[in-house]
Amino acid sequence: MKLDTRLITAIGTALVSAGLVTQAVADTATLRTVSAFTPGTAIPHTFEQFLDEVESDADAPVKFNFLGGPETMPPFQIGNAVSTGVVDMAFVTSAFYTSQLPAAHALNLTRYSPEELRETGRFEQLQEMWREQMNVHYLAYTNYGNRYHLYLNEPVETPDLDGLRMRITPVYRAFVEAMGGEAAQTPPGEVYTALERGTVDGYGWPIQGIFDLGWQEHTQYRLDPGFYHVEVGVLVNQDTWEGLTDEQREYLTEKAVWLEGLNDQNEQINAEEARRQADAGIEAIEFEGEARERYLEMAYEVQWERLSQEHAENTERLKAILDSD
Repeated sequence: MKLDTRLITAIGTALVSAGLVTQAVADTATLRTVSAFTPGTAIPHTFEQFLDEVESDADAPVKFNFLGGPETMPPFQIGNAVSTGVVDMAFVTSAFYTSQLPAAHALNLTRYSPEELRETGRFEQLQEMWREQMNVHYLAYTNYGNRYHLYLNEPVETPDLDGLRMRITPVYRAFVEAMGGEAAQTPPGEVYTALERGTVDGYGWPIQGIFDLGWQEHTQYRLDPGFYHVEVGVLVNQDTWEGLTDEQREYLTEKAVWLEGLNDQNEQINAEEARRQADAGIEAIEFEGEARERYLEMAYEVQWERLSQEHAENTERLKAILDSD
């Protein structure tokens, strides 16, 4: 008796879904992918190079179905989407998924570059933590070397934000509040309007990217020096990761290291962004001497302290990975 081809297909699909047939039979796996940042802007530019690098490789054992940026999915929902398998892969900063993995944004406080994290075995410890708590494989750490800054529309002479309302993400909250500022958390897409209407007096953002968002039109000052390191990770759903073949996982890991190598571009990019900001009329207020030391010490101390108060177990674990000798 001949079986109906549609029945064979249905049986095969059911077996794959049940895990009884692996993806090993397929030469190429296609990963549904989203980004928390608008394509073509500063923050995702190396990730887009990564997508292009893989897509241009005719022999690549993986491909990407890039669904889009924030217009596709709200940034603060992306962590949950990759955790639950709604998407296979996501480009998203840890500040956007602290509800899934408390204290995750401690990654911004690291003393080690991604290369050093890998060389010392610390990267594997992070991957273990992300796997346990979020059901994702932490594939790559991008944007390291891109420092955070505070931008204002009111001048200050000392590290004091008393009376100023600042747009923040969880990365900046403790620091802004320690300086007397009022913290207001909003997605990036709402900041321009808040600045235009004067409902915020400033915001936290890296040295890169304000021109992409048009924020320079309503920004007068930047506080220097920069602090922390930007972290935007490439996350892969853990079930998806385990469903890939050894070859596919090795290939993605190799390309992840290649992607992290692009972080070296940031020193030159940062200098160019600072020049563009100056040309646009944004004045740098640079703290020096004791004020500079206090500013930087406060940035790290209050953030570790706040994280420890709110998420003691995770913070202790992350500090041992990111901030220990």
